[in-house]
Amino acid sequence: MLTDYKITHAKIPFSRLLMWSWVVCCLFQWPVRADIPAAFVDIGFGARPMGMGGAFTAVAADANAIFWNPAGLALLRKNHFTIMHTKQLDLIPYNLGAYAFRAGGHTAGVAFLTSGNDVLRETSLFVSYAARLELPILGRAYLGGNLRYRNATFGQNEDGGQNRSQGSADGFGVDLGLIYQIGKRTRAGIFCRDMINNMTYHNTTRNTVYAERVPTTLTGGIASQLKENILFAADFEKGLYSDTYNKIHIGGDVRLLRVLHLRSGLWQNMAKELNRNYSLGFGIEFVKSRLGVQFDFAYLINDLANSPRISLSLLH
Repeated sequence: MLTDYKITHAKIPFSRLLMWSWVVCCLFQWPVRADIPAAFVDIGFGARPMGMGGAFTAVAADANAIFWNPAGLALLRKNHFTIMHTKQLDLIPYNLGAYAFRAGGHTAGVAFLTSGNDVLRETSLFVSYAARLELPILGRAYLGGNLRYRNATFGQNEDGGQNRSQGSADGFGVDLGLIYQIGKRTRAGIFCRDMINNMTYHNTTRNTVYAERVPTTLTGGIASQLKENILFAADFEKGLYSDTYNKIHIGGDVRLLRVLHLRSGLWQNMAKELNRNYSLGFGIEFVKSRLGVQFDFAYLINDLANSPRISLSLLH
């Protein structure tokens, strides 16, 4: 819930040059096709966010913020460790682990994400940092960023034949996010994923080296605590390339009996042929003194194949 997370960071001077440089960079329209749209694809990570249909840009306030909006780390109330497993479309295994923590008035996080098999295996490592800003006139906001390292291997499956393409790739990426507090019950967020990135591929079969970019994504969202136990959120994902579409995400979370969360959501592209997906989920949390355990489950309903998300979290 939006009102559950509080933190007492020291005030940090705000740089208008930094802010406007980031906004201009994020709002820039990429008119060309995405280089490698299927590489390191974002399938929606974490059972709690996906239970809400992926409407999490302004909600993020735990370790999931590393993947959804690192600015939310500055809203962390307790150190948070989470792991997730899923098999996307009942085909591709994904596993992740993330840890967000406070130290000396600062908030940081680390995470890993792996997917695939010997045909194509992708691994990402994250280092994150977030801080509170006091903006002139506007008031309080939160700024956060990720530095990510990526590695991929392909063609390691022996059943692919002697002529299969084999090789590896590695590269870095930078994400930047912002959350702005609108009163006590509402927040707005914006997240630019892979605003700077590059991948270098080494194809040992063809003895070639080439570079490509992972597609940049830009998402804005709003979240509102309608009542003490009812949270509503909506995101808009801007299509930045000629072969990508705008998307909307809508979700909600209702807390019952202080330990149970019921969630639902939907998301769809804005193309001529709408591709709508739905999600249902729940969460159970037990908190005693400084320690807590949280279990989250989400079930994603897709035309191709339904996919579950399972997450387990520890808070301290």
